[in-house]
Amino acid sequence: MRRRLLTGLGILFVAVLLAMAFVYVFLRASLAQVDGTIAVSGISGPVDIIRDRDAVTHVFAGSRRDTFFGLGYAHAQDRLWQMEFQRRVGEGRLSEVFGTATLATDRFLRTLGTGRAAQSAWDALPPQTRADINTYVAGVNAFISTHHGRQLPLEFTVLRFEPEPFSGRDVLAWVKMMAWDLSKNYSLELLRHDLLERVGADRTAELLPPYPPGGLTVLSAPDMPWMQRSEPARPKEVRSSKSPASSPWLDAFASTPLPAAGDALGSNNWVVDGSMTASGKPLLANDPHLGAQIPSLWYLAHLSAGDFDVIGATLPGTPAIAIGRNKYIAWGETNVMADVQDLFRERLDPTGTRAEFRGALEPLQVIDERIVVKGAVPVIVNVRVSRHGPLISDAINANNAASPRVPRPAPLEPLAFRWTALDRDDTTIQAFLNLNQARNWTEFTAALEDFVVPAQNFVYGDVDGHIGYYAPGRFPIRGGGNGSSPAEGWSGAAEWTGWVPFEDLPHAFDPPEHFIASANEKLVPPEYPYALSGEWTEPYRAQRIVDLLARKTGMNADDFAAIQSDTVSLHARSLLPLLLARIHSSDTRDQQAMALLRRWNGDARGDSAAAAIFQAWYFELVPATLLRKLGPQLTTGYQELDRSSYVSRFIARTFATSDNPWCDDERTAARETCDDRALAALHDALERLSARLGSDMARWRWEDVHTAVFAHATLDSVPVLGRLLRRTAPHGGDWSTINVGPVFAPRPFEQHSLPGYRQIVDLSAGNDSRFLEAVGQSGHVLSPHYDDGLRDWSEGRYRKMRTARVDIEQGAIGHLRLTPH
Repeated sequence: MRRRLLTGLGILFVAVLLAMAFVYVFLRASLAQVDGTIAVSGISGPVDIIRDRDAVTHVFAGSRRDTFFGLGYAHAQDRLWQMEFQRRVGEGRLSEVFGTATLATDRFLRTLGTGRAAQSAWDALPPQTRADINTYVAGVNAFISTHHGRQLPLEFTVLRFEPEPFSGRDVLAWVKMMAWDLSKNYSLELLRHDLLERVGADRTAELLPPYPPGGLTVLSAPDMPWMQRSEPARPKEVRSSKSPASSPWLDAFASTPLPAAGDALGSNNWVVDGSMTASGKPLLANDPHLGAQIPSLWYLAHLSAGDFDVIGATLPGTPAIAIGRNKYIAWGETNVMADVQDLFRERLDPTGTRAEFRGALEPLQVIDERIVVKGAVPVIVNVRVSRHGPLISDAINANNAASPRVPRPAPLEPLAFRWTALDRDDTTIQAFLNLNQARNWTEFTAALEDFVVPAQNFVYGDVDGHIGYYAPGRFPIRGGGNGSSPAEGWSGAAEWTGWVPFEDLPHAFDPPEHFIASANEKLVPPEYPYALSGEWTEPYRAQRIVDLLARKTGMNADDFAAIQSDTVSLHARSLLPLLLARIHSSDTRDQQAMALLRRWNGDARGDSAAAAIFQAWYFELVPATLLRKLGPQLTTGYQELDRSSYVSRFIARTFATSDNPWCDDERTAARETCDDRALAALHDALERLSARLGSDMARWRWEDVHTAVFAHATLDSVPVLGRLLRRTAPHGGDWSTINVGPVFAPRPFEQHSLPGYRQIVDLSAGNDSRFLEAVGQSGHVLSPHYDDGLRDWSEGRYRKMRTARVDIEQGAIGHLRLTPH
């Protein structure tokens, strides 16, 4: 019996090994070919794709357009599934491969109309821009046409389909979704509505305090001589679309899951001129803060064709270098946090086919969208569009009606969605393509004039020693209101009447401070003549950058790297004294925690016990203070607003004294104080940390609970497979530190937004330029470059921005040549 059992186990073991070997061999067939020669159609001459010793992709060709072809081919080699998923998000076509599980998402996206907007933008682009994009798409399709079955990434095998050819519309659809993620303040409008319903206008204003008066701005009044005029210039014309509230609105909208393009938190960038550097030439830094995922949103690439030579971060699925440098200039971007989305409440006639506007009824445009659903009958969505945009309430109400959720949210009244990215002419992709070729400030700003959405803070430096700043994009001028709450669509009082003219947008060139920095703070002081509204971040990151730059000389790339790794929390330094003043306890554990916090310098390093205690305490303050007043749903929605700094401002103002009314529970006879709430939150924090880290407080480390999570964008929820594909890394910092480390409210203390790309550009002849993508270049789990950047990212190391071919060739891991067929 024992012999038979051992024999059986041996057979089973061999069978498992054989199965594993089969899977391994099967998966290896889809690894990218990085060496050899491949004949393709669509290029005018040979294209060399060289992957250097750090797996960075370099494309050399005889013409600029041929480099786009090579980039498209390389993107498809390393990230084809990511590109496929992204275009299906942008087009609202997920259900064709995922079935009914994504029907609610598709219904919302088809109603929103990013696919339609991509098509109209494509049709409006000039021929040369379409030709550039089509060449890139041809490179993608050259790869697709020769790869089938097990030669395709694992995800295609799991979902049992093959990709169809890409198009220019697919490129623009993903550009629209990136703009969506960087513009979506509509959720704050919904939350504000629900708060008004729950606690009234005065208390809502306390929960959502504005940017601090006199707070740091990117530009100061002396930097704006170009704005000194008695009245604003006439705005550019807006092209209008031709086409008692239920509560809670936020609950109704939350029923539709939307894949994030990047779950944007913000970004840092800064540039200094040669008076502050050791080389005498500018240095420029940038680190965008978007969603953590695997594979990364970013892909490092270098395109070289004679004088056209540009390197930096690309977005797979698009042809241009989004952030980087060429031979002459460098640039970096942060989100302006501009309010370019408005909701309009529409008053419809009984037939639901006409909307009232200024006393007259206007017909709604109706667009039939057909959603193909795998394993089910197609779904027809009748999209109604008013002059203000699509009625997204139709999609939300339909999703809620089909949901098994009990109780279902109450139906929303008709709500139209106005957004700059849905306008017919969107030339943002053209701006990036021209930016890649710019040689000086004049050409740089000329390229940005085509920039539509999302509004960005661009910093600039060039090899001639100049630095600059521009905030391009379409900023709406409203006839009334500020866009912070849904407006009456029928009155016409809040119509968009124009855009802030490009020449009047915030900008600076060679400022007297010798540096420019932005970190999602407010752009301009009150002297600026246009009402630029936005969800500005409390200027802690910006202030810390300015503090580290001010009056410095002799700086080099290592100094910039140290700044990007900085984890000093000005938020903690500001708030902690207020909280410590609220604690009066003789409990031994409380006293130990207080002692650690009093000795703490506010540096949220990963190895700090005090940082862990403070962050956990801060996290618990919102539910301790608001749960009884707002209920669980609104409290959770409010807590997730921390990236807009409203929570930080509210907590600081509330706990500045002991007797703030927010700390009292009106339902009880006894009056609770903020001292009571602070102590209760501290106890909850210590309990949570003890459960995770043990009872020895002195051994706690912030990075042991604060982990950056790089989840697979589509398969993370699949049992076993999702865990095999995801990666994690310990991390320090908090939402206010330069090396940003926000927590993901639904899963404390995971970090789901982070600096996924970092660059430091040295514009001197020495060119000590560096960059890093957080995870890896390849989307293939068996590739050694699937996650080889993660340790470097965690430890603050960079890869060299190589542009000289001799340097690139040395130690290169792949030499692939594409030749004309």
